[in-house]
Amino acid sequence: MMIENSNEKKRLFYMIVLILTLITMIIGASLAYLKLVGSQKEEGTVLYTGTVKINYIDGKYVDDAELMPLTNVDYNTTQNVYRNNFAITSTGTLDQTISINMEIKNNEFKENSLKYVVYSEKGNQLATGFLPKTGTVNLANNIFLGHGETAHYTVIIWWVSTGSNQNDEMGSVISGKINAKATQIKY
Repeated sequence: MMIENSNEKKRLFYMIVLILTLITMIIGASLAYLKLVGSQKEEGTVLYTGTVKINYIDGKYVDDAELMPLTNVDYNTTQNVYRNNFAITSTGTLDQTISINMEIKNNEFKENSLKYVVYSEKGNQLATGFLPKTGTVNLANNIFLGHGETAHYTVIIWWVSTGSNQNDEMGSVISGKINAKATQIKY
């Protein structure tokens, strides 16, 4: 009889310990939840966005360029070149990096006959190179644009003078479009 009584006492003890453990867990979880909810502020979650607006001042498409062979150009060159001005405005809350590229649809000029240069609004040269016959060429890359800022860029395309007769290329056409892409900087 003593054994049964002892086993029942053990079972009763373990049952009481189990119930007390469950009650302690429920109270602890409730307090943790209430503390978490109580510590939240109304403006605790902030969403940051990055948006850009591109204003193609001289248009997005390159066509009807009346080019003449030139040895070199600078920021102030306006005659016998194709010149495109555009502005990029960041209206979001994030900083951006800008990439400018040109999608060439048709280039009837010989290989390495057309050159480009990209200038900032202050006349600083950002990039230069030759335009391929077809495809997309990256004109400038990784240009920083802070949130709430506007930056102006100028792309100039010219026909490179070789110093010899280039009459066989007269009447050649180039067409395409200039694109700008913004990538948000992740801090």
